[in-house]
Amino acid sequence: MPVNFTTFPDLNIALCVFSGLARAEENIEAVLEYRSRPDYDSMLHILMDLADCRFPETFFTDMKMLQSRLGFHFKSRDPRSHTSIYAPGDVAYGTARMFKSSVNPNSPNPVKYFRNAEDALRFVDLDPSDHRVQGLLRPPPLRARRTGML
Repeated sequence: MPVNFTTFPDLNIALCVFSGLARAEENIEAVLEYRSRPDYDSMLHILMDLADCRFPETFFTDMKMLQSRLGFHFKSRDPRSHTSIYAPGDVAYGTARMFKSSVNPNSPNPVKYFRNAEDALRFVDLDPSDHRVQGLLRPPPLRARRTGML
């Protein structure tokens, strides 16, 4: 699946990694599957990694579907939990901005998006120099580094 959740209770985060082509329907399925797992905890911060994924052309129009199908998820999370979106590429960054403004505008949880991995980690109370968090987020894809598309 192009969207996978891994929980790290000792770090107080759920890492959500997007890979390959991430469609809205698969995003919804992944969130619903994660919420049904025994390791789901509404107090965990969400750390999303969009470093190496693509979105279909319809993704921006699919935001309304995400809002209607996942609105309950955002409202049911603990208000103290944050969502940090690591989006180093231009398309991923734009998608993160759209996500925050259209899907999650009235969430009680703070949501921010970052091009820089260190800032994304700090927003969910992680120290980038801590050996336990090094390597959690993937580096930007080589094609983006080479072309300067960050």
